[in-house]
Parts: sequence; C-alpha cells; structure tokens
Amino acid sequence: MKRKTLLLVVSMLLIISLVFTACSPKASTTDNAQAEGQGSTDEKMVLNLSLDAEPPQMDPQKGSDLTSIFVLGHTLEGLTRVYDGKIQPGMAESWEVSSDGITYTFHLRDAKWSDGAVVKAQDFEYSIIRLLDPNTAGAYSEIMGFLIKNGEKFYKNEVDKAEVGVKAIDEKTLEIQLEAPTGYFLRVLGFLPYWPSRKDIVEKYGEEFSSGSDKMVYNGPFVVQEWKHEEKIVLAKNENYWDKDKVKADLIDLVIIPDPKTAISLYDTGELLSASIPSDMSEIYIQKGEAKFMPNGGAYYLSFNFNNKDKNMFGILNNKNFRKAISYAINREDFAKSVAKNGALPATRYVPPIIAGASDKYTAESPYDPLPLKADEAKAKEYLGLALKELNTTVEKLPTFKLLTRDDAIRRTHMEAVQDMLSKTLGVKTEIVQVPKKQYFQLLDDGDFDIAYGNWFPDYDDAMTYIDVYLTGNGVNRGRFSNTAFDDMVKAAKSTPDLKLRGEKLFEAEKILLDELPIVPIFWGCNAYVQSDKLVNYVRSLVGADPDLIYTYIK
Repeated sequence: MKRKTLLLVVSMLLIISLVFTACSPKASTTDNAQAEGQGSTDEKMVLNLSLDAEPPQMDPQKGSDLTSIFVLGHTLEGLTRVYDGKIQPGMAESWEVSSDGITYTFHLRDAKWSDGAVVKAQDFEYSIIRLLDPNTAGAYSEIMGFLIKNGEKFYKNEVDKAEVGVKAIDEKTLEIQLEAPTGYFLRVLGFLPYWPSRKDIVEKYGEEFSSGSDKMVYNGPFVVQEWKHEEKIVLAKNENYWDKDKVKADLIDLVIIPDPKTAISLYDTGELLSASIPSDMSEIYIQKGEAKFMPNGGAYYLSFNFNNKDKNMFGILNNKNFRKAISYAINREDFAKSVAKNGALPATRYVPPIIAGASDKYTAESPYDPLPLKADEAKAKEYLGLALKELNTTVEKLPTFKLLTRDDAIRRTHMEAVQDMLSKTLGVKTEIVQVPKKQYFQLLDDGDFDIAYGNWFPDYDDAMTYIDVYLTGNGVNRGRFSNTAFDDMVKAAKSTPDLKLRGEKLFEAEKILLDELPIVPIFWGCNAYVQSDKLVNYVRSLVGADPDLIYTYIK
C-alpha cells in the first residue's frame, strides 16, 4: 500500500478502469498552459471516467486499497502533495528540517475545509495521533506511523499521546519529530495515512464516518458531491480549495464498472475518456496505435495464511518446503508473456526493478534473482517430497486449497493458470474462490483464506514500502508471517542514516523473504491503457492517486 495496503495493501488494481498488465516507459500528457483549450466557460467541464470497484474504505487513517486512495487523493490533501513524481507544498506552504534530520517544522497556508472551517495544525496533530491509536486499527499504523517519535510506544500503550513526536505549536505551525532520519518522509506525508481527518466530524459520525458523501469534509481539490454505492461517484471542484484557480475540471463522473471490456467499449463509443486495455485485447489497440504503457510498480504474488484456523491446513501452509514446491511449480516467464500479457515482467525476486535505491535503482545496487523464470519440475517435486515427509502424508491426502481472489474475469484467468501449473507439476488440488473487493479484504483481515492472489503497489519510491509490509504484527501483513531475523533487519534499516548501510539491510531482509516465501512472487505489472486526445495534464503516477487528475482538463 504506495503500501500502498498497505496497506497491503498490498492492494489489487486501481482504477479508472486500468488493468495493470503492460510495461514500457512512462507515458503521460502534460501541458503547463492549463488555461488553454478549456472550451466554453458557460458549460461545466466533466471528466467521464470509471472505477473498477466500490471504494471499500474512505477513512484515510484506515484505508489501504487503491480505489479508495484514488478518490481520497483527489478530495484530501496532506502537508505535502506528490504530483508527477515531484514533492510540492500542500497544506504546508513551507517547512524546515533540523540538521540531524529528526525535526520537521511545517508552516500551514491559509486554507479551508469544504464546509468553510479553517484548516489548522491541530487537524494534522489529531490525524497522526488517530493513525497511531490502536483502536483505529489503521492499515498503515506500523508501516508509516512508527516513523514518528514514540509512535510505536504509543501504539503499544507504553507512553501517553503527549509524548508522541507531533505537536501543533499554534494553528499555523506543526512540529513533527521522527525516530530516525527518514529521507522519504516528505513523500510519505503526501500519502493516504497522513491525509487529515477532522476531529469534530469523526466524532459526530463515529463508525459511519466517511461512509457517504455527507459524512466527511474535504480539504483537497474536489469534494464527493454524489455517491451511489456500487453505481457511481461524482467529484465536484472544491470552491474552498486554496489552489482552485488551477483546477479546471468542474466534475469528475466516475461510473463503477468492474468489467474492463465494458469500460473499454464505452471508451470506444466516446462515453469514457480513458480505459484500461484488457490483456486479451492488447494487440488490437497496439495495432491501432492507441495503446499507452507505464510500469506501475505492482508486485503480484500468492500469499500464504500462516494463521489458518484449520489445524491440518495450518501445518501445511506453515511448511517452508511446501511453499518452495509451489514457487518452483510456477512458470513465471510463460505467465507474464501469455497470461498477464502486455509486456508484464516475470518476477524473479520481490521488489520490482523500477524502484529507487541509494544512488541507483535498488535492484541494480543489490542484484539477486533467486526465483526461476521457468518452472523447475524436478525441484518442485523434490521440495514437495520433503514437505510430505515432514507432514507425514501423501499428495493424494492433501486437502483442496482455496485460491482466494477478487471477482473479475482477469483474476479468474490468472488463477486458472496457477491452478493448472500446480495440478500438472505437483498434483496439488485447488479451488478458485472469487468474491467482491470489499469481501476479499475482509476475508484477508479475518485470516479466512488458504492462499490469496494479491499484489502490493508502492506507497513511495523506496524498497522499504514493499519490505516492511511483512513485519510481525503489521496490519497489512495479512498472512501473519513472523520472523525475528527479518524484523531485526528491517528495524536496523529504519534506524540508520547511512543510505548504503540501509540498502544493505533492506537487501538482507528481502533475501529472508525470498527464502521463507510468505509470498510467492509471480510477475511485475505495468499499466496498459487508452486515453482520449482531448485530455490534457492526464498524469499517471507510480505512487498515490493514479491517474492524478488535479490539473486535468479537456481541450
């Protein structure tokens, strides 16, 4: 969850009808002449787009999925805003960082909430404390909240909230102290868990907070004007937004369309301005010269439940040799080329190759490819034999494993491919279980699954966003993996200001993951999509709200 999810979540595909399964250099339409080509000023400018699902959690301190991140990313704004990969001032118009990299002092601009109330430093203090409150059960509490001084201790009820490193000095000044220097902290502040919630509104609606357009307030460029659950969401320009003059779209009309083929059909008829390309239709749009591609940083994998309530299933899923057998039975190269398609890349490790390191890409600084491109039948059977011996059983006596995934045709195709590989190579029986997005995340949170098909998208451009997901007790570590050596490596990476040493510790942690295999990586995803030539400033984003429509308009 970009956690991320992380939050996560991580989380599966956003949105705007985008199937994240193609790969090539980033494509975006950017035009700084934002006032040009607007059309008639007497008519409302409406961006007709779509979502692939209902956003399941619109509370910024609790959410982690990409659909919710997209909507909230257009209706809320943090202290900073990340736009087109660059850190920009958000609610804070300026800030200073102490020489030791620990203390950040933010100076808030004159800004208002959508109901006219003034945005105050106290709103951010409240939101950060709320993120760290264990009663909030935030998906990103550990991943991002523990960056704050005494954040972990407060989360564990070891200190009072007054000792947490966040303090509103006055209405316009916020001070944040960190546990250790964190080079990506300004990027983190522009992401979901640090977006503000207002105390009076949270307390007014309680458990109903953020469940409808009238049950929250907004300080971002748009507001949720209308929300017909499972049908559509309409965002309207926020007339109280501090930078409203640069926001050209009056409305963003988001129809909820789970089927990508329906969405791209509506694009072809001109009813949508952009749509993802279904993997089995990519050649059509490539030949027409309409296809656009962008690596999305998504790592797609099978996730094992280490806390399965079925004692028999618990023993099997907790057996490392069984997980290794599954990994060696997956033909990643064929999966990427023939199933995910659109140029998706086989994942020979966990962290994708586009993620930044200390001075180069992380994977270039720490080369390592332990996962085979093609299935290795001999090794798969060898590891399965070891597992069966340790479990004192036979392959015929193994239960049928449920492959949990969301309810769309693309994921069905992906799981059918996995099902076929496991059956042919190992004789392992599986059943595909598809459920709606909200139920999918609920089953993950409840630990009610055997093997889940999931993915994680980056919350910020750093390997940590992938790796610390699997810390013991992390809210988005839904398989409940726990490894002391792994935890120690991640914590060491978080506490050192030495970027080279930090990268080495992260690499050691990733190697533990790839040996223990709480997840079996399959492929790295990218976006394949089409967009109307009428769209200007249609910016695709590696992290956060994707696409970012804050300055998008129609020629």
